[in-house]
Amino acid sequence: MNMMHVTWDSGLVVASIFIAFLASFSALDTVARFSESRGLNALLWLFGGGAAMGIGIWSMHFIGMMAMNFDMPMGYNLSETLLSIFLAIIGSVIALWTVFRHNQITLINIFLGATVLGSSVIGMHYIGMGGLRISQPIIWHKTPMILSFIIAYAASAIALWLAFRLRNNESGIIFRRFNAAVVMGVAIAGMHYTGMYAANFSESMTVLPGGLGSQRLTIWVFISTLVILGSNLFGAMIESQIRVSRMASKLKESNEELRQMALHDPLTNLANRTLFEERLHEYIAKANQMTSTFSLLYMDLDGFKIVNDAYGHDIGDKLLVEVAKRLSQVIAISDTFARVGGDEFVLLSNASSEHQASLLADKLVKTIEPEFIVESYELRVSLSIGIAMFPIHGGEAREMLFNADSAMYHTKNSGRNGFSVYHTSMSPIGRSQVQLKNELWRAIHNNELRLYYQPKLNVTSGEIVGYEALVRWQHPERGLKSPEKFLPIAERTGMIIPLGEWVLNEACRQLAFWHQQGAEHLTISVNLSAQQFEQKNLVYIVTRTLGQYRISPEKLILEITETTAMRYPQESIKILKELKAIGVQVAIDDFGTGYSSLLYLQNMPATELKIDRAFINSIGHKETDPRLLSMIIELAKNMNLNIVAEGVESEEQQRHLVGLGCNIHQGYYFSRPVPPSEIIIAATKYQARA
Repeated sequence: MNMMHVTWDSGLVVASIFIAFLASFSALDTVARFSESRGLNALLWLFGGGAAMGIGIWSMHFIGMMAMNFDMPMGYNLSETLLSIFLAIIGSVIALWTVFRHNQITLINIFLGATVLGSSVIGMHYIGMGGLRISQPIIWHKTPMILSFIIAYAASAIALWLAFRLRNNESGIIFRRFNAAVVMGVAIAGMHYTGMYAANFSESMTVLPGGLGSQRLTIWVFISTLVILGSNLFGAMIESQIRVSRMASKLKESNEELRQMALHDPLTNLANRTLFEERLHEYIAKANQMTSTFSLLYMDLDGFKIVNDAYGHDIGDKLLVEVAKRLSQVIAISDTFARVGGDEFVLLSNASSEHQASLLADKLVKTIEPEFIVESYELRVSLSIGIAMFPIHGGEAREMLFNADSAMYHTKNSGRNGFSVYHTSMSPIGRSQVQLKNELWRAIHNNELRLYYQPKLNVTSGEIVGYEALVRWQHPERGLKSPEKFLPIAERTGMIIPLGEWVLNEACRQLAFWHQQGAEHLTISVNLSAQQFEQKNLVYIVTRTLGQYRISPEKLILEITETTAMRYPQESIKILKELKAIGVQVAIDDFGTGYSSLLYLQNMPATELKIDRAFINSIGHKETDPRLLSMIIELAKNMNLNIVAEGVESEEQQRHLVGLGCNIHQGYYFSRPVPPSEIIIAATKYQARA
């Protein structure tokens, strides 16, 4: 049988390959959106992607068939044509769902998806070819036909793998998606034209009447292709606009959240000191412009420290939240209410006279008088308020705040639970406390704090085993201030938390420097206040700081006093276990003064015991029983604790302690605390100048 010679329209061949590329690119873009969506949107994008791929493959197939130049115009059966479209779309949708239903790709998923998609493409191609209305059946050559099957399954696997890999919007994704679409388009076209090459037509073949004509089908192919690809493009544009709008909205929300965090107190959600100072400057500017006045009320809770000491900082924090809520109920919305310290609040009010401000202060004091119920505890605190009026009690922000704070201290010194309007004759003691507090707050932020280091010496080997970090304040006017001058007020105002974090950070930074210089055996000891020790994020802060300076956890020793450890023994044990879990050492400081329960002490996962200096000072005194010191050292040995004697100031004390088995000493006998510039490194170890 003689075969008909078939020629090809090169323009339509190129057009078919281009449509395969467009279909591939559209499908890649659509399924990427499907993987990022949920619910109904995901379903719509799945069918959109499947339809784009299926109709694109089908359109490419029929344009390729039209590229075959016969001696007569061809016709197509409607049923086979519609079935081929259906197979292409359904096969594409099922294949995409098979691969993308889980957020990970596996060989099984690729195999199943490629089987479904490849089979649907093969069915679409050969059913579509079978839809030709011709008198003689097509004669198929087996080799190219089998090769077209192989290409169909391989191309399907490649297409699905590329679609999954390029589903995320990463940097350069459009360029990679373009290249992938070229690969997919060429693979799809390769399958089609290999299958077409397998087809042979008899010279005696005639075209049967009826069916869809080539021209009508060409129009429908182009229309359907443009509709599906255009719909996907339009949908992608709309979805992109929606996504951009959502991202802008989320960015705005994030900025608002960051501003909220930066300018508001995380515990009470009131304005913090930064926002308060901004508002104070705004009030002053407005008052100067309008020649008006306003009032500043500085508030401090009476008896709050007793609550903290008796029930713990967790209950204290909850009490502060309740206090803030109760005070907010009687404060005008237009006023600015802020928390600026531990139990300190300030209020900027539009009250324009001392009488109005006094009425407001009296109402606030009475609001606090009823008891608070916090976790079944009945708690009572009172309120001391100081009032300053602008501009008669201060023409600028710092002066006004200082005078209101002084008036508050005057209230405290005059019996508490009330209010006072500022007057120049108020107590100089109160004013000095206010000045110290304000200067300390600025010192923390102006880098005026310093760390001094006192060595811990192994008197047997003569080696310095570590240093204790001790904070000092380099006051710009009054010189170096020792910790007893400012730590009590830092603890009372809550400034001990940022101060303590600075000490931990600076001590670890210095230790990392020493380790880099070759003294890797050194440890650093850092004191924790009770408030720091009870912080919920203590372990996180310690872990973050160690990671920042790449310090081994066992080189950090956190010191807590015996009193702090024994205030809430069960909670202390829990915190100490968490610290031990990350490898940090813990020392019980000032041991022997808190009359600890030995039952609790032996369960505490501490690594070091520091004997209180009172016991060291008693050495050599006839009226003191030396057996108590001996018992403490023996107890520590039995508990496998390192023993450190602090406050060693004489050779007699040193010899006595060595005789009792305590070899790690710290005190003025060896060295006073010194700045890091006075600690020199030798070839093998550190030495400190006394």
